[in-house]
Order: sequence, then structure tokens, then C-alpha cells
Amino acid sequence: MSVATEQDSSWKEILDQYFPEFMAFFFPKIHQDIDWSKTPEFLDKELEQLFNEGDAGRRLVDKLVKVYRLGATTPTWLLIHLEIQGYADPTFAQRMFIYNYRLFDRYFQPKGIDPGSAGRLDKVVSLAVLTDGNKRYHPKRFLIKEWGFELSFKFPSVKLLKYNENWAALEANPNPFAIVTMAVLRMHQDKRKHPEERLNTKLGLTRRLYERRYSRQEIIDLYRFIDNIIRLPEELDQEFRREVTRYEEEERMPYVSSIERLGREDGLKEGLEKGRQEGRQEGRQEGRQEGRQEGRQEGKQEGTVTLILRQLKRRFGEQAPEVEQQLRALSLVQLEELGETILDFSNETDLVLWLQAKTHS
Repeated sequence: MSVATEQDSSWKEILDQYFPEFMAFFFPKIHQDIDWSKTPEFLDKELEQLFNEGDAGRRLVDKLVKVYRLGATTPTWLLIHLEIQGYADPTFAQRMFIYNYRLFDRYFQPKGIDPGSAGRLDKVVSLAVLTDGNKRYHPKRFLIKEWGFELSFKFPSVKLLKYNENWAALEANPNPFAIVTMAVLRMHQDKRKHPEERLNTKLGLTRRLYERRYSRQEIIDLYRFIDNIIRLPEELDQEFRREVTRYEEEERMPYVSSIERLGREDGLKEGLEKGRQEGRQEGRQEGRQEGRQEGRQEGKQEGTVTLILRQLKRRFGEQAPEVEQQLRALSLVQLEELGETILDFSNETDLVLWLQAKTHS
């Protein structure tokens, strides 16, 4: 799995977990106009089905989210098409236009026609966050103009590099995406610096999670993002983890180190694939220490079930005991397959159907 793909996975996870906070940080006016009493519905699968993602060179994150307008006399929903763009693509604005009109064409419901759900589609709104390091790259508009014909498509576009202009405001902002933004900016700034400086940056951002008194789960989620965005050589990575463990012991908040003791959850910085590799390595080490191959296999299986249950809880809430029983009945290969598939689930129905298919296969 490439570094770009791993970082895309980190963005997808943090967006799924903290979408209201994302909107409040990057698009505050839009955030104020959304009825957050109605849970946003992620339609990423529909987005994948509507568009052919065959371009292997793309490095970005697409999200399609159904939200409701606040204060509407009748239920009115909108679609937010969000792209996290990680490199300078000259065709980006054109692609945003194409996505917007195809989504509108797919979901628009003319008046008088039952949409089949509460309310009707009002608009499709396209938003972009640009995470690249090119100061001159900031697409906001797509224009076609010829022979008296004119089409102008303008979309809100946030450039993360601009947040460098007011670092003090980032440090003072309690929104989790202030930390996310700081991590991306530091990643760009330290890219060509000595790895020791990246280590100090990473430690500083991690300590800040505790100083801001985030909840345990917020610290874990943001730690994963930082860990994946700011990469260190293996030797310094081990030093980083020792320092984090020491700091947690001093503060009596063993959040991150407790996950790593569970084993494979530490591997989320590498995505599920890297997590599996690290889990196997940990299992081998434990097996050598204990001299028991069987214990190693059972440990890997138990760690995988624990990891998946945590992922499901973050996505869909606490799971019924029946779900845990079904997970424990799966083979390790099936569990690892499920771990890779979770991010594609839109709701719990997708999970139920997946488990049913594996049970009867």
C-alpha cells in the first residue's frame, strides 16, 4: 500500500468520525445551515457506483454526504460532494463540475414525484480541501466560454497552506481539525528536514492532544492521523513510541500505549494491511517468547476481533452480542477481509448482509 493511499485512508476515517467538526472548522457558514439533529448519511458506495475510479494516478478522497437544511418548512435535503485533493491536478475544477452535474442528474427529484424518502433533493454542493504543498495551486472555478455561450461553475475551496498565516489561531482552536491541519502543515514543512526534527514535531503534536484535554477516543483517533501523516524512520519511530509511553505514564493517561499493547490496533497508521503485517510480527514475537505456535495464532485472531469491534463501534455504535458471536465464528482470513471492507460500509445493513454472505458461503 502506497504512502498516498495510506494517507487517503486516514482522511476517510477522520471524516467519517468527525464530519460535523470538519464542516465547522473548514466551512463554518455551511455548518450553521445544516440540521445536525438529523444524522448525516454517507453515500460513498453510491459515489463509487456512479463514477469509474479507474484512474490509478489519482490521490484524493471523495465523500458524498446527505444532510438536511436547518429551518426548512418541509424536509429538504442536500448532497455535499467533498473532495480532499492531495496534489496539483490541472483538471481538478473540471472534474468537480462533472461530478456535480452527474450527481444532480442522478438524484434530482422533480416536484410532484414521490422521491421515495423524507423530503426531496434541493441542491448538490461541491466542496474541496486542498492538502498539497504547492502555494500557487488553488482551483476554485471551471469556466467554458465560446461564441456567446458561457458556463461558470464556482465551488468553495480551502487551501490548508493558508492556515500557516495564523498558527496561533490553530493552537488556540479546540476543534480536532485544527490538529489535523497542523499535522499536514508540519508534514510539508519538515519534509526535507532532518528526521530528528520530524520526531520533535510529532512528539509535540501528540503531547498537545493530552494538553487540550480531548476525550480518550479523540486522542486515539487524532493520534492515528498524526502517526500516519508524519512518517519516521524505524529507529526514530521506536523512540517516538517510547516517549509517548513515558509521557502517558507520567500523565496517567495510557490511551495510545494501551492500544499498542492490544497489538494490531497500532497498525492502523498503515491501514488494515499494515496492521495485519504488524499483528503477525507481534504474534511471532510472542510465539517465540512463549514457545507456543497455537497461542500465537489465537492471539492474532482475538486481536483481529477486538480491532474490528472497535472499528464498528466508531462507525455504527455499540454492536449486539450476536454480532460479536458471528465475528468469532469467522476465520482469520475472513476477519482480515472484513477489516478492509468496513470503510466501504454505508450503514449496519451492509455489515449484516456481508456477515450473512460469509455464513452461507
